[in-house]
Amino acid sequence: MLRITNSHIATKNGSFELPDIAVDRGELLVLTGPSGMGKSTFLHWVLGDTIKYVNISGDISLNDVSLKPLNIEQRRIGLLMQDVHLFPHLNVVDNICFALPNGLTGDNGKTLNKNQRRAAAMAMLDKIDLAYVAGHYSEQLSGGERSRVGLLRALANQPKALLMDEPFAALDPQTSVQVSQWAFAQLKARGVPTIMVSHDINNIPPQAQHLDLAKYYRRLT
Repeated sequence: MLRITNSHIATKNGSFELPDIAVDRGELLVLTGPSGMGKSTFLHWVLGDTIKYVNISGDISLNDVSLKPLNIEQRRIGLLMQDVHLFPHLNVVDNICFALPNGLTGDNGKTLNKNQRRAAAMAMLDKIDLAYVAGHYSEQLSGGERSRVGLLRALANQPKALLMDEPFAALDPQTSVQVSQWAFAQLKARGVPTIMVSHDINNIPPQAQHLDLAKYYRRLT
């Protein structure tokens, strides 16, 4: 479970104190609110980035382990943004291979070699019916394909929690609904606690938690 407590954020324009947050395995919390309020900054704080231009305080724990003393690499939290930055010089399967953890082992307990890692990436693509884009490069993918590959690459790194910042905003409305529903199903099946920033309150799944930051925001006058 991902827990965030006693959180306070102060920007140059205003501040807010959030209620305590608890996101369990496979659950989704959606944050909404006007632009410039600090939603994306909040995600980067949870991720472990150093935030210099905003004052943020609070406690973060994942599976009852405090994340405050851990750096960004140690937190095992993934981030998926609106612009899916796939490596342009690598095809899809190699992008996923790159994301697989170092020292990944097989059923026999031995570390996978290069060919075995590639086979593991192909198996991930095949499992979600994306094997047909394995040899494609980023510029050959549609927006929906790129979003799904981006999510799969994020999950390939085996994060213990995932943060998503407007991940489907660049897609047309119909594709956005289809891809987001697919993504939420993948995250639930894998048991990944997820926090997503969104501007579209109509695209929030009914089972998700919803936190409207505007209710807690106090603008400076």
